[in-house]
Amino acid sequence: MPKRWKKNIMKFPETHPVVLGTVRTAAGLRYLAKKEIPADAVEVRIDALLAEEVPFEKIEAALQTKKHPVLLTLRIPAEGGQIEWNVKERRELFLRLLPYVEAIDVELATARAMQPVIDEARRTGKTVVLSAHAIETPAKPAQIARWIEQFDPLPATILKIAARIKSWRDLQQLAALLVNRPEWPIAVMGLGPYAPQSRSVLTALGSRLVYGYLDQAAAPGQPSAAEVRKMVLAVRNLEG
Repeated sequence: MPKRWKKNIMKFPETHPVVLGTVRTAAGLRYLAKKEIPADAVEVRIDALLAEEVPFEKIEAALQTKKHPVLLTLRIPAEGGQIEWNVKERRELFLRLLPYVEAIDVELATARAMQPVIDEARRTGKTVVLSAHAIETPAKPAQIARWIEQFDPLPATILKIAARIKSWRDLQQLAALLVNRPEWPIAVMGLGPYAPQSRSVLTALGSRLVYGYLDQAAAPGQPSAAEVRKMVLAVRNLEG
């Protein structure tokens, strides 16, 4: 770690919903140093940045000068990622960048392989988001049941489920995750053409995280962070 880097003492927001602004381009990295952004924290998509051939040194430098809490994501292709990772390389990259961030996102499907990363994140007080995605088709009930079974609701750990919505029934299935487990730290979001409408419903039901892009959409149907911030404020006004 460069000697010139001085650690910014930050924590991943504990209140919810947390509005996450996603960054996936070289230009988007500039949001990390801005004082005011339409988000509570920034998700940095390392896979997308490396796929766009953004120099790793530029990514690391942006994280060193950040003014906002960061969620670090190195997504796998099976769940929407842009890089075919070597497991060892991915693990080492996570560990190298971990000191600069406040939270990490690891898929449930890769949690065992990334266990050293998860352990180090917990040891150093980071938030761990364990995620699962059904991008092309809606998640089947059995698939969702497996994700729930895999999740252990430990402190500073969030289960994130993102699934395609093609019908009202699909949205009801996602909403049931929040309604049936109000005490669990769960973030739920819809993907596809109905994603924007679904986010207001799921936010009102208690989704811990709500994503919007700061530079380019990182998932099908993802709205901008500014749109998400307005939606969250509208939902909060309903609470009086």
